[in-house]
Amino acid sequence: MQKKNLIILVLFLVTGIFVQAQSLDFYIQKGLQNSPLLKDFRNQLLSGKLDSLLTQASYKPQVNQVSQAMYAPTGKNIGYDEAITNGANYSAVLNVVQPLFNQKIKTNQFREITLSNQSIDADVRITETDLKQGITSQFLTAYSDFAQIQFNQSTLNLLKNEQSLLKSLADQGIYAQTDLMNLSVSLSAQKIAIRQAFIQYRNSLAILNFICGISDTTTVVLNKPELTIRNQFNINNSPAMLKFKIDSLKNVNSKQLIDLNYRPQLSAFADAGFMAVLPQNIPHNFGTSFGLNFTMPIYDGKQRKLQYEKTSLAENSRLDYQTFYTSQYKQQINQLTEQLKLTDELILSIRSQIAEQEKLIELYKIEIEKGLVRFPDFLNTVNNYTQTKNSLTVSEMNRLQIINQMNYLK
Repeated sequence: MQKKNLIILVLFLVTGIFVQAQSLDFYIQKGLQNSPLLKDFRNQLLSGKLDSLLTQASYKPQVNQVSQAMYAPTGKNIGYDEAITNGANYSAVLNVVQPLFNQKIKTNQFREITLSNQSIDADVRITETDLKQGITSQFLTAYSDFAQIQFNQSTLNLLKNEQSLLKSLADQGIYAQTDLMNLSVSLSAQKIAIRQAFIQYRNSLAILNFICGISDTTTVVLNKPELTIRNQFNINNSPAMLKFKIDSLKNVNSKQLIDLNYRPQLSAFADAGFMAVLPQNIPHNFGTSFGLNFTMPIYDGKQRKLQYEKTSLAENSRLDYQTFYTSQYKQQINQLTEQLKLTDELILSIRSQIAEQEKLIELYKIEIEKGLVRFPDFLNTVNNYTQTKNSLTVSEMNRLQIINQMNYLK
């Protein structure tokens, strides 16, 4: 906590901008909230509900009002044959059409809408998974840069603590002035490294804000992420596998629809109104008619067979993709598990080395006070410690990146 407060102070002094702390959950929430693709999917789901209502309405009685006022003038050797046109036609009819015995077709159409909505739900899960993984990955990158600032600052403080002692020993002739100058050069180099790390951190933070749709440019301090493996690695519950299952059901439903389109169709109709060839006859020509329309496909040039073949090709492609995905999923699990194991072993080795280097630095500090060691040797030890510490930061972030991939494996 003391280190974090120190970094907050450094950032404030460098930028003059208000500094606050933010967590990974904050950025994930903002990213999901601002994603235009997720908003589009939500609108598509609402549109799917409207499609259901439209399908339901299409099977209710369809009522239309049709009116016509037509006059076909004739003259000597000109005009339409009155046997065809009756000379004129005046009509206003109310038509009602009701499809009959269509429950199977209606059920199929509703199932298609349901499957489409489920497919969109799967797309939502895939998009959220990709977005969470991308945000987490960039957050880890930004935090790695932030950790670099922290470490460089701690190294700077370590060297500063030796500056006054070395100056006193140099004045006593125990150490040379060149040793003091070497320390001054190292301090300047460390300050430059802090500045460079801060610029990189600001850039990584800007990319993180861009991904999440955040326009705020305030400098923030990132809380250390705590990631654990949450994925159960059940491929059947993955959103991509769910998508394959839905596509399979859609192909089955498409075949059923092909069969239903070749069934006989029956609909009832009725109309009421007037039809007359002379305007003065309109009051006497009100009437009604009703009946049935029957349609039965006989031959369509083997379109049904061709449609079957198209559906079969789509299913074969789906199976190929699913088989390839299953193989890749297992490969990724094995690869990431092995990477995590090796990285954990590397981190243990680096931490052991750091512990030894820290002991050596403490011994050097004691012997420097007595003038028993060469100061350049101390600076070399600090530089080696810096490189090892940086390797630890990189390895720890790599470990979290691996866990991030494992958690959002889809």
